[in-house]
Amino acid sequence: MKSPLLEGPWVELESVDSTQSYVARCLRGESGLPVPGMVLAREQTAGRGRFDRAWWSPPGSSLSMSLVFGGYPDAPRPWLLGMAVAVAAARVVHCRLKWPNDLIVNGRKIGGILTEMMRDAQGRAIPVVGVGINLTQTEFPPDLASTATSLLMEYGVAQRAGDLARRIVDAISDLPEPDDWPSLAPVWNQFDETKGRRYRLSSGESGTAIGIGPQGELLCEVEGVPRIVYAADDATTNVAV
Repeated sequence: MKSPLLEGPWVELESVDSTQSYVARCLRGESGLPVPGMVLAREQTAGRGRFDRAWWSPPGSSLSMSLVFGGYPDAPRPWLLGMAVAVAAARVVHCRLKWPNDLIVNGRKIGGILTEMMRDAQGRAIPVVGVGINLTQTEFPPDLASTATSLLMEYGVAQRAGDLARRIVDAISDLPEPDDWPSLAPVWNQFDETKGRRYRLSSGESGTAIGIGPQGELLCEVEGVPRIVYAADDATTNVAV
């Protein structure tokens, strides 16, 4: 898989609204700065996850970065790029994966992946993958306390965001090209913890994961009836831990 650093530089910021928003401005040519290959921020003042959910990350407590995959313009299956980045992160932090974007340790979420297609100044759709990993938190807000964790809480080790980011970027280069799910499945399955998980569908129904389908979609059952859920679809599931 092509490293994002083949297309742009490594950029580190002390504080930013969100690394995804920073990349979007660069791609549109609004910032006057070159398009980065990777952006790492010590603090995000408006970090976000999927469906614009807030991502809680006090200054210096998390790895917050965005990877700009300029080598994959107009990618037909961008969610596979995000799932590949999740595999790279799982290899580095020794965690499990829950479709499509959760990094899990001992049943709790330690991080997540956000994949977005962003238009550049030439009108191309560029895949941008955000990565958030909890590093040093020892407590969380009440609504997250039972479902979130950090590397420090789980392993008793405080890791530097820059070191972890470098290792994840290096791990990306060792992955197969995510052209289709059969190419990615063998490495994803080494970390997969999706089967049997309960998911909340956008319809409000609750489903049980059966596995992952031939395009990287979620296969689940709702009261015994098979359902297919696509990661790129607004009707995708919200995880019910």
